Amino acid sequence: MNDYERPTPLREQAYAETRQHFAEHLKQFKANCEALHAIEFNLTVTVGDVVCIARASSHRVIQTDDGAEWQHGIDLTQLTSICHRKTSAGLEFAVVECLPLPSGEIKDVLNSGHDASEVLQTFVRDQRQVSRVWKDDFTAQVREFLAEKYPHQDMNIVTESFDISLGRDLSRRETEAQNHSRSIRV
Repeated sequence: MNDYERPTPLREQAYAETRQHFAEHLKQFKANCEALHAIEFNLTVTVGDVVCIARASSHRVIQTDDGAEWQHGIDLTQLTSICHRKTSAGLEFAVVECLPLPSGEIKDVLNSGHDASEVLQTFVRDQRQVSRVWKDDFTAQVREFLAEKYPHQDMNIVTESFDISLGRDLSRRETEAQNHSRSIRV
């Protein structure tokens, strides 16, 4: 709950129930934020590792749904990897997402380019935007959940607590990564 309004016992109960109901969503959001933070914080090292792996060549080939073949480089998250392939223009890098579905795995190139650093930075920027949308969607789900569970009760403070908490987590990780990358450039 927020510091500026003292929670009532009913709001505390609603907060606890909501937290329990959305535990998996909260866990996934936090894991996503931490993965983005790790990529941003270690961008220089990750780029170096990706380039070294690309030069050494990998034996694990990933064929994407468009038919292109990429050599696996480094896992970025549970579902995404940065991969590479040799082209006539030199090494090309791509972030490939592998979504396991009951009907089969979908393998899609999220972004690609000849500069590993730019590919990773684009991926992080895009994932940050997705996380912001995810946060807003989650807040709307919390609002709906509370409206159904506690009709005719003002639960805005509970909803706002979740929104602020997720926003702080996302912005804190973003700020830490930006500060770290600025210190590297100096």
